[in-house]
Amino acid sequence: MEERLEEFIRKLKNRHYNSKTIETYQNLLKHFVSFYEKHIIAGNTVRERDIERFIQYLKNKNLKSTTIKAVLRISKKFVEFTGGRWEGSIREIYRERDTVESANPFSELELRQIFAYLQDNNKIYYYLSLTLYGFGLRISEALSLKPGDFIETNGKIFVKVRPEISKFNKDRLSPLILKDKYREDLIDFIATRNNKKLKEYPLFTYYNDIQKRIITIKPKTAEIYYHRLSKELDIHIHPHRFRDSYISYLISKGIKPLTVSKWAGHSNISTTLKFYAKLTTKDEMEELEKV
Repeated sequence: MEERLEEFIRKLKNRHYNSKTIETYQNLLKHFVSFYEKHIIAGNTVRERDIERFIQYLKNKNLKSTTIKAVLRISKKFVEFTGGRWEGSIREIYRERDTVESANPFSELELRQIFAYLQDNNKIYYYLSLTLYGFGLRISEALSLKPGDFIETNGKIFVKVRPEISKFNKDRLSPLILKDKYREDLIDFIATRNNKKLKEYPLFTYYNDIQKRIITIKPKTAEIYYHRLSKELDIHIHPHRFRDSYISYLISKGIKPLTVSKWAGHSNISTTLKFYAKLTTKDEMEELEKV
């Protein structure tokens, strides 16, 4: 393995990679070399189960998600360079991100500006944005919803996130936090979709007048649209920021971490507490230590 690594580094030098980049690659690859030597990987093929074990190995070292992704990318390049096979997509196998770094809610002014623009210029994305913020959903969850996934209990509106569409295959109920006109607009939109013709389609399916066909919005399409909207409004807009804003709102209302974790569909409460660390004051954090 050490000989393969040396050969790989020589190749990088021959391709005129700068010394700083090569040093970074070497440091990242140390994790893979160490894992390879301690765990038997059959032949020259790194299978999905090997990658999953490698990811857990990296997590146990308390590496940030951004570092883990970098290690995986360079390890894949190294394996393929040395004639091996790397099975499986890194993006599909490892989807986590560092919550503390990424927790970045919109301000109330930014939300109002986004909603106002979309209401006038793109109704389907207006309702999608209300759904993302109103229920704190991941983009993949929101775009997999059907009109029948909403219930009303004691005057409160909830979305039922089915196991097959949730990140961790767990069902949950998440309450709607929208108020006044935004709440009414979203409820009216859902009601119009809950009929015989549309109720079996994903909620965000619409007829595109330009393309003359029925379209169901996909996560990548939504990300591209929000990226373009960012330039139009001069606001950094990513679908997950609506979810961050939902969690931030719950925290500001004094909702208990355990409840926030349940409504947001976090894998465990430690993820939720990272949001508190990012979004609350030092005094509040001292109180959270008692939880």
